[in-house]
Amino acid sequence: MEQLTVWYARSLRLYFLNSPILYGFIFALFFVKSFFTLDPDFGWHLASGQYIVHHGIPSHDIYSYTMPNFPWIHHEWLADIGNYLVYHYLGGYAALSVLYAAMWTAAVWIITRRTQHRLLILLAVTLLLPFAGIRAITWTALLSSVLIALNQSKHRKALYLAPLVMLLWANVHGSFVVGIAYLLWQLAINRNRSMALIFIISLLTTLITPYGGGMYTEVLRTMTDSSLHTNISEWQPLQLSIGAGIFTGIWAAVLIVGEKGVWWKKFIRFESLLLVMALLSSRHTVLFILFALPTVQSGLSNLPEPKKTPAFKRLVVGLIMLLVCVCGLFIFKTFVGYTVNREATYPSDIAASLRAEPCSGNVFAHYNYGGYLIWKVPGEKLYIDGRMPSWTQNGQNIMASYIKVTKDASYRAREFSQYNVRCVIWDQRRDNFTKILQREGWSISKTEKNNSIVLLSR
Repeated sequence: MEQLTVWYARSLRLYFLNSPILYGFIFALFFVKSFFTLDPDFGWHLASGQYIVHHGIPSHDIYSYTMPNFPWIHHEWLADIGNYLVYHYLGGYAALSVLYAAMWTAAVWIITRRTQHRLLILLAVTLLLPFAGIRAITWTALLSSVLIALNQSKHRKALYLAPLVMLLWANVHGSFVVGIAYLLWQLAINRNRSMALIFIISLLTTLITPYGGGMYTEVLRTMTDSSLHTNISEWQPLQLSIGAGIFTGIWAAVLIVGEKGVWWKKFIRFESLLLVMALLSSRHTVLFILFALPTVQSGLSNLPEPKKTPAFKRLVVGLIMLLVCVCGLFIFKTFVGYTVNREATYPSDIAASLRAEPCSGNVFAHYNYGGYLIWKVPGEKLYIDGRMPSWTQNGQNIMASYIKVTKDASYRAREFSQYNVRCVIWDQRRDNFTKILQREGWSISKTEKNNSIVLLSR
């Protein structure tokens, strides 16, 4: 039994210490996730990139008929330009999938390239997978890793590159404020002139955007919007998965066992703040994992050396095998149900129909279809899309209005009349909204071939 246990241990060790295979496998996972999934916001990101390249950065909303004068602060403008250029000139969706898979892989590699804890890396990757894909948050993952690496570099002057990182970050994703908070945390710890200078310059570089300090306005609006945190799944609180719970348990255990001092003081760390943020909004789980990884890696390396008895070896190998199975289960759960057609859950046939024969009035579509329709039906303006849940103008929050339209018949009648809504795109399986509209005189004019999404008109 002991010989068999040692054989398993050696086999696992040789496999997981082979970095090219490990990171090649990680890249493959991220590529499959990117290539076979279509984020609901992908379409409007691509369309906005095209618009900016040909017309410049818009000062107001250009895709809705409900808030055409709203001052749109597009905090992902530079990332969208990159998406458009790669998509149209370097190979379409496949090229973007390669690029974003490489970015996710690089984010993990930058932090973990020197560790021997390969299973920890695999666990972290399986937890990042649900958030991966061709999404702007990819830039946050990559630039977070770069900032962590600069801070932990043996070269003291490496962190002087932080302002350049923050300059790029402030123009590709609104979560750049996390990078500023991280530098402020390091300043509070180190309290030296160099760190103060780095923080001040980094803070100033985040103002070098087409909107100046307006980027902070957009971030504050998003963070304080109760409608967003109530209705959008990734923004909802207390969404940590079982896998994230396992990782959090490992993180807490290495802090308690691996460091000396009062136990609660060990948790006064930047990643503790990110854990709270992850509990408040599940999308911040990405940040917690990346910033906590170095702590877990060093904590595991500093654990006291146990006596390697046969019983202990069997226990370790058993735990390793269990963790491998858990990682496999998480990977399976991520990819189960995927189809070759990434647009299978979107109204592709309806979009083609609207391109050939536009609606006689305006279109009211489900929130998740907004970005897709902006991409597939150019020029067709919508009631709401993925950019807008926090937008409020003249006392009207567009997300609250959108929800009220689906629930309140009299309010729906007023909104549809005001905006001349003549077409509705909805999934019959989602709720009974389609049946309610049919009772009100709407009729189904087209149904998707492969699912139950319908186009209603009157």
